[in-house]
Amino acid sequence: MIARYALYAALTVALALGGWSMWLMRANASLTVKNASLERSVAAYRAQAEQAALARDVEKARAARFAQQSADMAAKIETILTGGIPDAVLDPALADILNGLRD
Repeated sequence: MIARYALYAALTVALALGGWSMWLMRANASLTVKNASLERSVAAYRAQAEQAALARDVEKARAARFAQQSADMAAKIETILTGGIPDAVLDPALADILNGLRD
């Protein structure tokens, strides 16, 4: 009779261990899927960071180009306003328009 109870106990332990093993395998599979998803997210974030860095560099270059164009234009306007055009006299009405004195 004790052998029968020992057999039942062994079967119960085996079923419990089998169930626990199945639960661990499912949990492992779920974590493996989640890990793959997180790795893809990290890769996407890294690509996005690289694109953002490239966009910052492009914007810096564009801003530098516009700053240079602005400086060149300001110098040209200053030359026009001060009469620094050797081959033509600046019309006073044009100077007033450039200075914002006339509409």
